[in-house]
Amino acid sequence: MNCWRWLKQRTENLQASDGRRVFTMDRLHHRSAWVLTAALCSACAGTAVAPPIDRSATPTVMGDDGLATTRQARKAIDEVARQAPHPAGFEELLTVTGSLSDTPLYTDSRADLLIDGPATYAAMHEAISQATRYVYLETYIFADDEVGQKFAVALMEKVAAGVAVRIIYDSIGSFGSSEDFFERMTEAGVKLIEYHSLNPIDGGNPLDANHRDHRKLLVVDGVVAFTGGVNFSNTYASSAPSQPTQVDLKEGWRDTHVAIYGPAVAGFQKTFQHQWRAQGGELADVPDDRTEPQAAGDALVAILSSAGGDGVESSIYRGYLEAMQVARERIWITQAYFAPDEEFLEQLQQAARRGVDVRVLVPGFSDSNLVLHASRSRYGQLLKSGVKIYENTTSMLHAKTAVIDGVWSTVGSSNLDYRSFLHNDEVNAVIFSAPFGEQMEAQFLKDIKHASEVSLQDWKKRPVTDRIREFFSWTVEYWL
Repeated sequence: MNCWRWLKQRTENLQASDGRRVFTMDRLHHRSAWVLTAALCSACAGTAVAPPIDRSATPTVMGDDGLATTRQARKAIDEVARQAPHPAGFEELLTVTGSLSDTPLYTDSRADLLIDGPATYAAMHEAISQATRYVYLETYIFADDEVGQKFAVALMEKVAAGVAVRIIYDSIGSFGSSEDFFERMTEAGVKLIEYHSLNPIDGGNPLDANHRDHRKLLVVDGVVAFTGGVNFSNTYASSAPSQPTQVDLKEGWRDTHVAIYGPAVAGFQKTFQHQWRAQGGELADVPDDRTEPQAAGDALVAILSSAGGDGVESSIYRGYLEAMQVARERIWITQAYFAPDEEFLEQLQQAARRGVDVRVLVPGFSDSNLVLHASRSRYGQLLKSGVKIYENTTSMLHAKTAVIDGVWSTVGSSNLDYRSFLHNDEVNAVIFSAPFGEQMEAQFLKDIKHASEVSLQDWKKRPVTDRIREFFSWTVEYWL
């Protein structure tokens, strides 16, 4: 994601979808435009490219019997690859995904799809109620409201029963929660870390404001792990309506989470532990994890995590690109904040041109109008290449998922924008499974029944004011 290339594309090639040039940098004579450009490139400076990927090496594979031999690993990969319409390309994708992950590929695992907050919270409370050794929780928003307080009580009760509870919450994401809310948990024995506090009095650093922990991760006793887009807030307390309703940004958000069982849980546990230690936390007093990996299903699971601001290309971003390159039949994306860079967009367009059914479901309204217009600024080029775009109109869409060729699926915290790819800590589960992919596709088809398809003809007729908003969104989208 080269900054100079991005600026050049956004300033020299930006056109209205009917072909007329709207603005160019030559017309922006104001000094402020150049100041902003310089600041933008300064922010981009030092962004490194990920090291080369070894596409021939067999990735490390773990199953219920432990570390797989090279022969066992090849067999597990071949079994999944055969489910894809392009087995050879998909086998290479599995190898690449393994090299992108900080953990092995995990076989014999199961993924349960959880739609919206109520289903997610119910499954989480059930898992927490059965905890006997530890609960690891990492979240962007831990709200001091009915939902957050209910989880806080459940976690404090577990500490009283001798369970170790560790929580990482983001300082900005949880800014609205009172200090008393977290102090009550601390006094009850819950150990918490406030990620990148901005308060210098408490040792925080305001310069860390742009680097956030956007992950949503819950691991219980090495038995189950949860990840996806759902935070701990009343916003998610009710399910999204299935019929058009009055827009309400405070409730009924449409989101997706996933519960993982089997050997893959160990990978999510390792991901949390690494983050906890990186923030100065100790785990010496956490009971040893004696959970033996148990086969729970036939899915192969990879865990892609990224650390914002580390100067390394996001593994989640690269994972998407690699998967789109091998797609032969379908790329269906559901995305809350869709404002990726030109390389990502080009992969979508190339796939559509070679006959792949490319569909993108995005919000029709948003809690961030800047992101909404940044997203819409991509519509013209995508529609021209044959990509189908749908805008959700029944509720606030917050899911971050994709399914490719019915075999490769991802559910996680990462949006498809500069913030998630460059600035935030994120985590996504990648599930290689035809049965799970079938569930993902069924949910996507259900979602677009209540969405409006955007046609190129109608898009060309949009108001000039919208075109102006879309253009100027690029000046700030790097930080959105």
